[in-house]
Amino acid sequence: MAGAENNTITNVTVQLGATAYLHCHVRSTGDRALAGAEQVSWVRRRDWHILSSGLFTYTNDERFQILHAEGSDDWTLQIKFVQKRDNGTYEC
Repeated sequence: MAGAENNTITNVTVQLGATAYLHCHVRSTGDRALAGAEQVSWVRRRDWHILSSGLFTYTNDERFQILHAEGSDDWTLQIKFVQKRDNGTYEC
C-alpha cells in the first residue's frame, strides 16, 4: 500500500510572485506489478479543493502544475506566481 513517507509537516515560505515547490515522497509497495502505479492527490485544506490526482489537475488556475518523473516516488506541486491567497496548508 502506498502512503506518505511520514506525516511530516513542512513549512514552505515563498516571496509573492515567485514559484513554490511543495514536495511529497510516496513509499513504493515493492510489488513490481504495481511499480509506478502509485499516485498522489493534492488537496488545499482551506477549502478542501482537490487540486490534482496523479498528473491531472482539477483547477482552472494554470499556475498549478504537477511535476513527476515516471517511475519516481517523488511528486511536486508547483505553484507559479504565488499570491497571498495561496497561503495555507496543502496535503498530498
